[in-house]
Amino acid sequence: MIQSERHNKLFRLIARQTLCSDDAVWLEENIQKGIDWPFVAQRALKEGLASFFYYHCRNLDVLAVLPEDIRKIFGRIYAETLLINRHLLKVMDGLGKALKERKLQVIVLKGAALLNTVYHDVALRPMEDIDLMVRQEHRDELKNLLETMGFVQSPLYPDSFRKGILSLDIHSDFLSSHRILSRREVLNIRSEDVWNSAIPVSGSTSLYRLSLYDNLIALSFHLLKHRYSRLIWFVDIAEMIHPCESAFTWLEMIAYSRRVHADRILLYALLLTKHLIGVHVPDDVLMDLGKENLSQIEKYLLRLRLMQAPLGTMTDMLWIFQLRGAGRQMRFVAENIFPQRNVMKQIFPSSPRHFTMLLQRSALVFSQVLSDLFMSIRCALKTSLPPL
Repeated sequence: MIQSERHNKLFRLIARQTLCSDDAVWLEENIQKGIDWPFVAQRALKEGLASFFYYHCRNLDVLAVLPEDIRKIFGRIYAETLLINRHLLKVMDGLGKALKERKLQVIVLKGAALLNTVYHDVALRPMEDIDLMVRQEHRDELKNLLETMGFVQSPLYPDSFRKGILSLDIHSDFLSSHRILSRREVLNIRSEDVWNSAIPVSGSTSLYRLSLYDNLIALSFHLLKHRYSRLIWFVDIAEMIHPCESAFTWLEMIAYSRRVHADRILLYALLLTKHLIGVHVPDDVLMDLGKENLSQIEKYLLRLRLMQAPLGTMTDMLWIFQLRGAGRQMRFVAENIFPQRNVMKQIFPSSPRHFTMLLQRSALVFSQVLSDLFMSIRCALKTSLPPL
């Protein structure tokens, strides 16, 4: 096994909470033999898997094999993540009580919704912020409540609040369409249907999490929004599927994703999760979701991701395939290049005039797309792309 394949297998194994006996033996043996520690440490940090690496090394009793500096870094990250997430859960508990008093409800999205449900060790999931979904008519009430709790509104991002080390973002849906309005045309799903199927968190009457299918779809869109850049977000998908397979059938999930027009984005996520993390996804499921109907552009970009190529803005092309109709696709492209004025002001806060911002945005997008295109072509020419 060549070094790159060995490293890829190592990250495939550590990116799960539970190891089977064969995988545990392989991981222990290869850590004992020695690996390219600087490379592994750098990639673990980039992929959000430093806590996972420390967790598995501790459980396998091989921490002493790690170089001292790397062991200390991973240990510190694990301990800090544990403390931060415990604090986050405490804040969420207080928020739940305050929401109940005002008879408000929120849906906790993404990572914060997975703590103590999907992840049995809260130190494994690094958190950058808390994402809350609230009904549009209750946004102002929620903002007022957060301010009474000591959260301070961001001067640039009116839907972002901060208190100490915690950052909190407010959404009206799980596509962040308040920033890119044309994202509302991606899914054929009513907000009220999402709310009606939401699940109370620990019996709460104010804190909810998305239903299983909606959560898988939301996590799939989150992956695309962040350009499939970190393995930890694929771990979210993998760990959602593994313990819940008895709670749903693949056929039901396929039927639901088709009904809400999320089958393609779900296919991307499952294909990449299968190859990058090693999650078992039946071939007939991938076929039913439309694997054979993927365009050459889609296949090319997904295969580039499998070989760890830095795609950057090239990944954003996949958004177009989520929209039905040339008109919707054109509106989406136009809005992403030149978003609404308040978003442009957040990107270029020092620009005094809107025309200047448009020029800056044009130059920035053109240079990024050109650079990322050349980078992807170079990567594809260096080696053959892996199959999907």
